[in-house]
Amino acid sequence: MPETRSEDRSDHVVLVGDIGGTYARFALARNGRLLDTPQRAERAAFPDLASACRAHLSAHAGGLRIDGAAIAAAGRVQDGRIAMTNADWAVEPAALAAELGLRERRVRVLNDFGALAWSLPTLAADELLPVSGGGAARAGRSAPVADPSGHRVVVGPGSGLGVAALLRTAQGWQPLATEGGHASAAPETELEQAAVALATARFGRASWERLLSGPGLALLHEAACLQADRPAPTGGAAAALEACTRGDAPALRAARAFVELLGAFAGDLALLFDATGGIVIGGGIVPRIAAVLPLDGLRTRFEAKGRFAGWLETVPVGVLASPFAALRGAAVAYRG
Repeated sequence: MPETRSEDRSDHVVLVGDIGGTYARFALARNGRLLDTPQRAERAAFPDLASACRAHLSAHAGGLRIDGAAIAAAGRVQDGRIAMTNADWAVEPAALAAELGLRERRVRVLNDFGALAWSLPTLAADELLPVSGGGAARAGRSAPVADPSGHRVVVGPGSGLGVAALLRTAQGWQPLATEGGHASAAPETELEQAAVALATARFGRASWERLLSGPGLALLHEAACLQADRPAPTGGAAAALEACTRGDAPALRAARAFVELLGAFAGDLALLFDATGGIVIGGGIVPRIAAVLPLDGLRTRFEAKGRFAGWLETVPVGVLASPFAALRGAAVAYRG
């Protein structure tokens, strides 16, 4: 008899995965909760998704019967599969089910930021670090508080730029994965315009992802060095972040521009989705920048939206402090 979405999967032991351009993360879950400590591996260490899944199960399943899988990956879900945007892997339910000995209907595929959206209602207070500053701070008012029933957005610069919303409906929470990172960027400052010019010359256009990602930070660093009459840097985002720790002026200028651009984009997302429930910033880059620079420029540009500046002062922005939230979201999605 065919399975349906109403099938009770609460007792299933599930392999959950979060596959990014650089790392693959895995854990086991049951009833929307992780059963073990998540593990992270270099994605490039495996030829394909199935081999990475088998390696995790071999090392960590401990004889448990695996009933299903929920795999989140960086890319758009199309025709039930994902061809990853910044990697050469494909996530195909039928092929993965056959490799792992599962029924195809028990393999769920999600966009990675769609999985993060699923996780948002499960986050504890200490898993979100508030971004301070802005109009409320200048006026001496308390920090904005999220509307618990309001729409929410998660955005995250990493290997690429992920965007998803969590919408409150009459039926409950409904995640909406998007490709918002590929919308056209809107530069304002001289440095931002120089970086957009570099991106346009190389790629034909400048999307937000070209600026708000690891390669985007490297591009901003290059633009800042060229404006300072210094040779174009090498080493990508890692070199830019390392230069920030040494107090290098072009690197710090690039990092500030990155933070401000992210604030501008996040403010647009708040307006687009009426995100009274707040904006959550994921990805691995912002916490590393925050270790060397304050993030108040993010809040300033977030609110700099003309007639809606006052409303945006009431919308909280927080940096995600849980590196495995997408795994929890995948577990919740499988159960649901």
